[in-house]
Amino acid sequence: MAVGEERNGKVIALRPVAEDAKCAKKPGRNDLKKRVSEILEEATPTKKKPRRSSKNTTPPTSMRITGNGNVQVAGDVIITTKQSEKKILPPPSSIGADPLLKSRITTLFNKIGEAREKRFGKSAYSVLYSKFKRDFGIKNNKWTAIWTWPKECAPAIIDYLEDKYSNTIQGRLEKAASKGGYIHTRPYLYKKESELLEHFGLTVKSPGIRELLKSYFGVSSHTQLSHLEHWQFVCYLEGLVRQIEGGVD
Repeated sequence: MAVGEERNGKVIALRPVAEDAKCAKKPGRNDLKKRVSEILEEATPTKKKPRRSSKNTTPPTSMRITGNGNVQVAGDVIITTKQSEKKILPPPSSIGADPLLKSRITTLFNKIGEAREKRFGKSAYSVLYSKFKRDFGIKNNKWTAIWTWPKECAPAIIDYLEDKYSNTIQGRLEKAASKGGYIHTRPYLYKKESELLEHFGLTVKSPGIRELLKSYFGVSSHTQLSHLEHWQFVCYLEGLVRQIEGGVD
């Protein structure tokens, strides 16, 4: 069967259908691959690029004021403030409410600290306070917590501190000097003599003292006195002071 192609009402050519079919070109392997690729591309959804947000996503800047103590948060501002130390007044009938007791205990602490500092250096005070807190069961507080304790606790604290002081070198010297019949050291005798002479408005260099030394010991100055004679002279002055103050020999 022939097939004609008509253009503008005229038949241009006639071709057999079978012949035209023979001339039809079979699709090659490359054409099939291309077509399959096109189909896959059409079937695969196109990935959309993420849109940039016009909104500013930068996190807000936080301000921090640093200190020691409580932390206060207000919006984006974090404020750390130092907790104010509350001063607690000693209650009535407490050790701290009695100026004399408080002064006595403070003086003992200082005497022990000064005596130990000569041997152990600046750490003497901190060691003293730590040992006191441990012995009296003070936890999570300073040793000054005793100012809020009842006055009845003071004798035990004073006895404790006096015992500690008596075990220092200076404390042992003072304890030995307080015993009757003990001949004190020369520095102690000079100090004691000066204190006794103040009752009479005199000093160790006063002319009247030189006359006494010459009358009793046959010397004109303290440097010529023996240790025993100097001690005897101090004992003599102590007796005179007791008479003035109304004491008994």
